[in-house]
Amino acid sequence: MEHAQDLLKQKDALENEIRELELDLRSHGVTKTEALVDNEGFPRSDVDIGTIREIRRWLVYKQNDLKELMRQIEHSLAVLHKDTSQDKGDMDLEVETPTLQRPFARVGKVAPNSPASYAGLAVGDMIVTYGSVNERNHDNLRQLVTETTDKVLKPIEVLVNRVINGQPRAKTLVLTPRRDWGGDGVLGCYIVPL
Repeated sequence: MEHAQDLLKQKDALENEIRELELDLRSHGVTKTEALVDNEGFPRSDVDIGTIREIRRWLVYKQNDLKELMRQIEHSLAVLHKDTSQDKGDMDLEVETPTLQRPFARVGKVAPNSPASYAGLAVGDMIVTYGSVNERNHDNLRQLVTETTDKVLKPIEVLVNRVINGQPRAKTLVLTPRRDWGGDGVLGCYIVPL
């Protein structure tokens, strides 16, 4: 439990470092992907190219570190959950295996280094629940949009059905919508209704 908490603290610190680097880029008048050459292919004279390239380099390092840290957190939580399940089993409690529920949407595309990518969403995932949104109340995905805009910078628990090794499995992910990730939207994925 303490290991998972330490990892979550590291994640928060790393996300703050990433935000600071992104703000630093903006203070130089550029984004993560904006060209540093003019229309004729010459280096722009209105920006400090060396500094911007260094900030971008550190930003990529930090984003890669965050991605690895998210994998460690997921593994740590899985181990913690497994240990908890085993403890319950030792007490002769019967634990029901969750059944696959009916999805209401499918993930069609996931941008690299996006909030969706960091959460572990994958193309083809079938979304069963998205926070409080489910198959009965999604209103042609309008409620999903509302849930997302209401929860920017707040974690949303997403239950997906995913095929793993040829078998459908239920998987719970935690997605945190963010505007400052360097791409379009706050999720960085394309979700289509079923």
